[in-house]
This record gives sequence, structure tokens and C-alpha cells, in this order.
Amino acid sequence: MNYFSSLERRERLIAVAILNGVFIISLFFEWGAGGARAWDADSVWLAFLAALIAGLVSLADAFDYEVPRLPGTGVAAYLTSVTLIYTLIALMDIHDQSWGIIVSLIVSIAATFIAWGTWRADRA
Repeated sequence: MNYFSSLERRERLIAVAILNGVFIISLFFEWGAGGARAWDADSVWLAFLAALIAGLVSLADAFDYEVPRLPGTGVAAYLTSVTLIYTLIALMDIHDQSWGIIVSLIVSIAATFIAWGTWRADRA
């Protein structure tokens, strides 16, 4: 946490946006044995939309673009945690994990950690 607290607010929000972009890319990687990708699942569009909106809201907030009626860091923190929950559920469901789900897990943990830390700092 000490490293992330040394970053400026804008840098943390840009990092959240980049990590959500990497999460979206990881949806096309192999998640399970036999070439199973996350994008083959029926509910993947929820995780895709959550990561996309979280990344866009983070970028908008980082560059001081006012999004009407939305607390930028709170929305980004919530939606980024949705991607983490989706990845954890997929991790429990897939028996033979591949490298794509590990990338997705690491990226979603980092993005959630940074997003929630930024949101907490904004509330203080």
C-alpha cells in the first residue's frame, strides 16, 4: 500500500483504467483446458461492461471530466470489484485453469486494490 499511496491520484486512476483494459484483453486468452476462453461463456458480457465502464469512468475522473451524478472513484471501485468476483467465480468453476485466468486474476486484484484505495482516500 505504501507504493500506491505515493502515486498521485491521477496516476492511480490511469492505472485502474489500464488494468481494466488488460482485464478486457485477458477475456480473449485461454482460461481453461481445451482452448476454453472466457469469451465463450454466456455471462462474460457483464464482466466486459463492468471493466469497460470502470476504465472509462476512471479516465474521465483522472482528466477532470465531470460525469453527471456519478462519484467517479466509487463507481470505478465497485465495477472493478465486479470483475474480481467474476474471475473468482470462474476460477472455482474451471477445473483445469490456464494462464489466461491467472492473468485476469492478478490484474483484477491489482485494479480493485488501487480503485478501492483511491475511493477511500477521496472520502477521507
